Amino acid sequence: MIFKKINPKENTFYVLELSSTKFAIFDSLFDTPIYNGSWNMVEGIMKNIKEHNKNASIYYYTKKSGPLKLEAAPWSYNI
Repeated sequence: MIFKKINPKENTFYVLELSSTKFAIFDSLFDTPIYNGSWNMVEGIMKNIKEHNKNASIYYYTKKSGPLKLEAAPWSYNI
């Protein structure tokens, strides 16, 4: 799968929990994922984004039961 490069001027990102072991990161265009895979990589990418762009907003959507719901990111305490 081809992934999208992170735009350094982008301020809005979305993390989608696709399953208990698979996650995807998108920017505001929602066209191609920046990454699609394990939580460890997602967390590392998000830390990197926040390190280089303090104004970045990251929205985390989870699917525990039913449709996707916006929730607080479980890793926000690390960033």
